[in-house]
Amino acid sequence: MTSHRCSYCDAYPLKATGRYEIDHFRPKTREEFYELVCTWDNLFLICTACNGAKRDQWEPPLLRPDDEGYAFERYFLFNFETGELQPAPDIPPPDRHRARRTIEILDLNRADACKTRLSTIKAIRRRESDDELADLGHRFLVPLVAS
Repeated sequence: MTSHRCSYCDAYPLKATGRYEIDHFRPKTREEFYELVCTWDNLFLICTACNGAKRDQWEPPLLRPDDEGYAFERYFLFNFETGELQPAPDIPPPDRHRARRTIEILDLNRADACKTRLSTIKAIRRRESDDELADLGHRFLVPLVAS
């Protein structure tokens, strides 16, 4: 379902950051979420790095990658020089807060993630055909670069 990509950071191949892991979006360790332990829509395939960052953290603003209407470009701005993600400046303050908290909780600006995103940008720019885009991580960057 995720095409061997992390549900949160879109790293590919997923094993590039460690191993396949399952995240309980609403943590199974919190009593109020016990009944969601095996609920399909509470489980996400993710990379070791994102799982290590998120651990048992959860709060209502955290963006779900499967939310209806979720689009990377709606919530995030990509810095082409550093590889960092920032909340999009032109969205309503509550959405900016959600994007900021998602970046913080999942540690999406960790050094290795920024470096990998910059490598993806280079690969997109030097591709010879659109078929080569299928094997890249960070699919959300393709529309920002490829035209």
